[in-house]
Amino acid sequence: MAVAAGLSCADERRADLQIYRSQLRRILINSLYFLEVKASGNIFYKIGVTTRSIDQRIAEVQRDMRVHYSDAVVNLLGLWEHRGNVELYFKHRYQPFNYRIGKLTEYFVFPNVKVVLRDLYGMEAKVLSAVEVDAIGDRDRR
Repeated sequence: MAVAAGLSCADERRADLQIYRSQLRRILINSLYFLEVKASGNIFYKIGVTTRSIDQRIAEVQRDMRVHYSDAVVNLLGLWEHRGNVELYFKHRYQPFNYRIGKLTEYFVFPNVKVVLRDLYGMEAKVLSAVEVDAIGDRDRR
């Protein structure tokens, strides 16, 4: 019975490690982006994460905006690799400036975007450790 309990504990630890590595990988493979959206005389800002190219994501944002505005120009203000963990913090920190556009929730209106840009550009570049590099490459190891 004790041997079986030991195996169970090892199995649980292995499962915990796999869950941790999966979550770490999800954070690290995402890039954080910050966009300026000009639409029908309004200026909005969008924060988000993506694993795709930023050009693909910008094209998608432009399509989303056309549902609500006749014209929309999207400009990239910043892109930070391996920073999937920052999006939720950003949404929390700047929640008072959140501006919903229909069902779209990652848009903001700021009185002074320079303050926000200073915060974002204040992040040091993420340099991956050996463990993080291994986690990113660990797609289907189970």
